[in-house]
Amino acid sequence: MSKTQDNFLENKQVLVAEDNAINQMVVKHTLLKLGALPDIAVDGVEAIEKIKTTKYDLVLMDIQMPRLDGYETARYIRNQLKNAVPIIAMTAFALTGEDEKCFESGMNGYISKPFTIESLHDSIKAVLETPSSLQDNPNILSNKEVAVDINMLYEIAGNDKAYIEMMIKTFLENIPGSLNKIEEAATNEDWENTYLAAHYTKSSLSVIKVDDMFDCVFKIEKNARNKVDLQSILPLVKKLKEKFAQAEQLLSSRFAATT
Repeated sequence: MSKTQDNFLENKQVLVAEDNAINQMVVKHTLLKLGALPDIAVDGVEAIEKIKTTKYDLVLMDIQMPRLDGYETARYIRNQLKNAVPIIAMTAFALTGEDEKCFESGMNGYISKPFTIESLHDSIKAVLETPSSLQDNPNILSNKEVAVDINMLYEIAGNDKAYIEMMIKTFLENIPGSLNKIEEAATNEDWENTYLAAHYTKSSLSVIKVDDMFDCVFKIEKNARNKVDLQSILPLVKKLKEKFAQAEQLLSSRFAATT
């Protein structure tokens, strides 16, 4: 059976977030061949507005877009909208570490442009055949205030319950101190140590993902390193502490025996 005869995308609503008109036409034409019902958003801001009002089965997300790039858009969809629609990143460059950045921002897959109908078909099918949602995924803990994604922790640990519990305990014990180090360094306008403390904290938040905490720490790291927008750092630390307190309650209730 050819890829175009495989009807797994038949009548599926697919949002394409892409600012380049030619690329829009190429992706739309390819999706139509696969039986999908494509919709176009010209940037991340428009994509978010469309997702608020339309239930999509899949999002194809360009990484480099004006106003809001693909990483920021994906984080907003996951953290603010609490929407688990599958997202596949599209980028013109197959850069080292790009796939990791995509997954860290909440995307489910990754494809480099230009792609063939076969490669797009295979990427979409791989993602759609691995369902994940806030509602049916037991490793995404959420309430009205916060969502905590521990899927990566389970991927690393498998069924090693003791290791998972130890990791959660270590995370809950270490993050407050890490945030205090960022705050102390920033208060003292010690931007080198602010950068180093944020960089250290970011690694933990890439494994246990708490709403937009990773995004906040990434901004602190970048701003401290480049010495730009320094006045935003302490408010971001305050936000991080508030989010962690909410996440701590969720994780403590799930892993009561370890905390």
